[in-house]
Amino acid sequence: MLRFARAGQDELHGGATVAQAAKIFDDVIAGRGTRAQEDAVVANAAFAIRNFEPALPMDDCIARARESIASGSALRTFKRFVELNS
Repeated sequence: MLRFARAGQDELHGGATVAQAAKIFDDVIAGRGTRAQEDAVVANAAFAIRNFEPALPMDDCIARARESIASGSALRTFKRFVELNS
């Protein structure tokens, strides 16, 4: 069981414009998103981690994803990605 709080559609709305969606994304990976937004990103990242490390328990995948946001690693990695692809 993943143990995420249930989120309503309004809590997960991705913005009405590209600019709004980008701001939400930036806020989440910088640790400033709402709990629902962060949980959605963490769940997605945890499944990606699990895909690369199938033997890793899902709780550990979730912990790694949360730590990536909390430590700033997600933000640094994204900034590096943008730098390399600009």
